[in-house]
Amino acid sequence: MTSKPAQGGFAKLTRVRYNCESVTARTRTECAVEIQPKAESPRWLKAAPWLLLAAGLVAAYALNFHEMWARWFPAWRSRNPDFGLYDRIMEGESYYTHGPLVPLVSLIIAILLIRHTRIPVRPNRVLGSVVLAGSLLFHLTSCLARVNFASGFSLIGVLAGLVLLLWGTTALRRLWFPIAFLAFMVPLPEVTICNLNLELKIWAARLGVWLANAIGVVAERATNEVHLLGDKKLVIANVCNGLRTLISLIGFGAIYTYVCKLRGIWRIMLFAMIVPVAVVSNSIRIVGLIVVADVWDTQTATGAFHDISGLMVYVMAFGMMFGLERLVLGARELIGRPATILPLLHGVERGPDDEDQWPRLVRAGTGTAGWATAGLIPVVASTALWLGISGVSGGNSGILDELKRTLPAELEIGGRRYHGYDLELSEEVLVILEWPDYLNRRHTAPGAAPLDFCVIFSRDNRKGVHPPEVCLGDRVIAKANVTVSGIEGRGSLPCRELIVRSESGTGEECWLYTYRCGDKYTPSFWEQQLTIFVNGLLNRNASGGLIRVSTPVTRDRADARERAMRLFSVAVPYLDRALP
Repeated sequence: MTSKPAQGGFAKLTRVRYNCESVTARTRTECAVEIQPKAESPRWLKAAPWLLLAAGLVAAYALNFHEMWARWFPAWRSRNPDFGLYDRIMEGESYYTHGPLVPLVSLIIAILLIRHTRIPVRPNRVLGSVVLAGSLLFHLTSCLARVNFASGFSLIGVLAGLVLLLWGTTALRRLWFPIAFLAFMVPLPEVTICNLNLELKIWAARLGVWLANAIGVVAERATNEVHLLGDKKLVIANVCNGLRTLISLIGFGAIYTYVCKLRGIWRIMLFAMIVPVAVVSNSIRIVGLIVVADVWDTQTATGAFHDISGLMVYVMAFGMMFGLERLVLGARELIGRPATILPLLHGVERGPDDEDQWPRLVRAGTGTAGWATAGLIPVVASTALWLGISGVSGGNSGILDELKRTLPAELEIGGRRYHGYDLELSEEVLVILEWPDYLNRRHTAPGAAPLDFCVIFSRDNRKGVHPPEVCLGDRVIAKANVTVSGIEGRGSLPCRELIVRSESGTGEECWLYTYRCGDKYTPSFWEQQLTIFVNGLLNRNASGGLIRVSTPVTRDRADARERAMRLFSVAVPYLDRALP
């Protein structure tokens, strides 16, 4: 038997010629058989499920990325008409300005891994389906509860489930890092950031003063303020407390530990050292600011030196990470157990037999599982969009107007007759609150400090309130839990107290606030959010609000606290009668 080679071209034919012996009169018969191969699928048909899948994922997480963008660039939603594109990106206080870089870095790493490593296609349908379904369900639940950061983290599970479902377990072992790295683009809740801010400010000031004293600089600390000789004062603000450095370094430190020469437990230990490295680097910066302020003045310390030292923190941190890696490698050599240095992709490099890897990975998505997934994701996307959009209520049906009529403009507070008049909140605050209805009233009396009373209420929108610390930022000096007693019909009321630096910076204010969830009150933001969510699922009273009283500190903090408590005890019974 002889055969002719296949001819080139997209629609080529394979011709085979058979020579066979015959017992008939003809001594030789030559038969030609033409075999038509199966036609290849058009390119657009191969790309269709992937395009549908990508479009579905973008739509499913569109609202989440919209919220994340506002957290990455806080000034983006500013109503200031003078703000251009540069101002909206650069202004505002953000801890996640690195956020847009994270998906780009993840994509680049994933492409490099697919290009240079061997990834067989062995789909794990069962495990992939479980992970994908669980992650999508978690995403929809988070959309219903409007918990953006939890919904953002679900994207990691969705991508891991897709890799398992279409390519298999080995593929996930290759691509786990770029998928997990996406976690660093999701901002933590603002409440968590605010709580960490205050603790880190005080801790950073304490450590900075201790180190400054150790090198001979006379300095004293009062909360987050550093007092120096010559009546000089430095304030450790949010930008100096190290949280921004810590969040950024954890992300980019993860890349460093992924490509470093250490392996196993040593690599994990190096990653764990990122937190102390960030704290030490920032402490060195604060010591530098204190020394410059002591030798020269606070203007010099908070000017160009402040900005340059902020950049040098990252240089110091990565220098320390490199030094720690070299220290571990050197120590292992000294004890006679040198580390085996292997290439990053050792044992999984792509070989000559894997030249068709990209086409194989693409074809894996054109089968039944690929098309089924591509059809499922858009359904989830439309559900997520519906949950996100319908979660914003349309109005309070005059509840706040009823409260304004119910709460008298004149109140008897502590034996004094206070007169109240309404104040307006800024448009920026209303955009953040997602709610246009509020009561913001100032009560004044001759010879007495003013009292501000604010109520933000929503019948079914949890996002309508947030802790005051989110807006106060650097101004928060101290906080504690207190109890207001003597309230008609309730007896006592748990509240949160904040001692706040006044906007002018020359005095202090006392703030008391509590959250309303259904028909009860709590000082815990998380308890209020969970209670409202559960009440909504059970078709109970899912209303919620924030009630706040603030007053300047004139004599001392105890006097201001007592004044704020009196207004609380007088006003809460009116709230109970007017609010559902």
